[in-house]
Amino acid sequence: MLKQYRTFLSVVIIILLSTIVVLMMYSYTVETSLDTVKKDIQTNNLNRLRILVNSLDFNVEQLNMLSVALNAESKMGLLKSVDMMDNYEQDQLILDLSEKMKLQSFTQGWNVQIDIFSTLLNKWVGSSQNQTPPPVDMVEGRWVLESPQKLFSMYRKYEQNVVRVTFPKANLENMLDSAKLENNDPFFYYSDSIFISNRTLHTNLVQELVSKMSLKMQDTNEGTELISVGNMDYMVSFLKAQTLGWYMVDYVPLDKALQPIVKTQFFFYITCILLFLSGILTLIFFYRKVQVPILTLLKGVRQLQKGDFSHRISRTSNTEFAILYHNFNNMAQQIEDLIENVYKEKIISREALVKQLQAQINPHFLYNCLFFINNMNRMGNDEAVNAMTQNLAEYFRYTTRINDPLTTLEKEIGVVRNYLNIQSLRINRLHAQINIPDSMMSLIVPKLLIQPLVENSIIHGIEKKQSAGIIHISGSDDGDRYSLVVEDDGKGMTPEEIWSLLHRIEQPLDDTMGCALWNIRQRMLIQLGSQASLNITQSQHGGIRMELIWDKSSEMEE
Repeated sequence: MLKQYRTFLSVVIIILLSTIVVLMMYSYTVETSLDTVKKDIQTNNLNRLRILVNSLDFNVEQLNMLSVALNAESKMGLLKSVDMMDNYEQDQLILDLSEKMKLQSFTQGWNVQIDIFSTLLNKWVGSSQNQTPPPVDMVEGRWVLESPQKLFSMYRKYEQNVVRVTFPKANLENMLDSAKLENNDPFFYYSDSIFISNRTLHTNLVQELVSKMSLKMQDTNEGTELISVGNMDYMVSFLKAQTLGWYMVDYVPLDKALQPIVKTQFFFYITCILLFLSGILTLIFFYRKVQVPILTLLKGVRQLQKGDFSHRISRTSNTEFAILYHNFNNMAQQIEDLIENVYKEKIISREALVKQLQAQINPHFLYNCLFFINNMNRMGNDEAVNAMTQNLAEYFRYTTRINDPLTTLEKEIGVVRNYLNIQSLRINRLHAQINIPDSMMSLIVPKLLIQPLVENSIIHGIEKKQSAGIIHISGSDDGDRYSLVVEDDGKGMTPEEIWSLLHRIEQPLDDTMGCALWNIRQRMLIQLGSQASLNITQSQHGGIRMELIWDKSSEMEE
């Protein structure tokens, strides 16, 4: 069934495989591009973070240096003896230090406040509104976020005074606002889920990212991680600011960053599917216009091969195949006419050949019988002449119906019995044994198929050996074949003589050989099929064993 669609299916498979190969190559290219883009995003994010963190570290380091430089001022040394000054001098010194600290605060570019706590005066010198003394457990030189005031503070302790530098959290918020891009949204993170964000940050999203990133950021100062929140994937980059001890974190939603490539990939897949479908539609068009007409012609050729020469192509076409259809029908018509004529001629020829072969057998037997009658007449044996005459009459009544060359095996055996009766008149020592199954008696066989074999056994076997006189005739039904055997205990033949005889009966008939066995073989080939055969071997009784074999599939009807 699939053979007639082999070309169509082969082209479909080729198109499918080509599409799959293109998709695989493109998918590999897209995956490579996505990996490259992800690496570029990672690199760019880390570089941006380095720039921002370096700027932050620079500013904070400047504030650290400012606290050190302030201590080197000459007026700071006067604070050591401020308790010895009168009120005017104290006020003047405090005023001068306040102006100095205010001036230095403005030079940093950030909103910064510098204060000095005098242990001798037990109060803050500067613009600080908070008059609470410095904490006892303060860590010198470390920046700490003071939650109530939302200020970053750093303390430096000197002799008789403490310098405090503060800047508001808003400085970092302003820095994050300026660093925010379309897809990037940076924030600062400290331990215990403390973070500083820009003013448009999604707090819930940041909390989920921080909860998944906190453990990973404890072991390293910088890195990049892919984190999934909901149905979104985020590339999160982080870098630690050494001066503050806070991490600057930046995250990018990958779907938005990779959207152009993903969209291109989607459209490419759609295009491949459309191209595949258009290829299938084109293939179907050619299948209908080319493959189907070819299959129609092949079907017609197969019908001719099967012997159906009446087959005609009724399919219509408006292409060049219409000419082929017309020529095919003409060719089939001519072949049918030619086959019919040749077949009729062959039938007539075969019937003529059968009648000719049958006529050749009858004179051969008649000559022997007439010689016998002549001899018995000369010997005055009227009874033998009478018996011979009656048997000859029965025999020729059977054989002269040449218009019907076929008979049943039962009738053929009857003629053989008649013939054996005739021969037993001549040969008193002749005995016959016939053993044929009843199931074979209704078989249709050519006339005079067995009698010539019996005649051959008598003439060439029994008559030439004084002690011989038994003829065995048997039949068998062996599955898909029939067999008839005639054997005697006569003179017999050597294997070389048997081989020579078989070789001669396979050759065309000429005047140098007898015609009985040749006629039987030819009639079997014509009427029982090309698989029919005549086998000659040595008999276990001492004479010759002749076996007729033909297939059941070639069984004839009367």
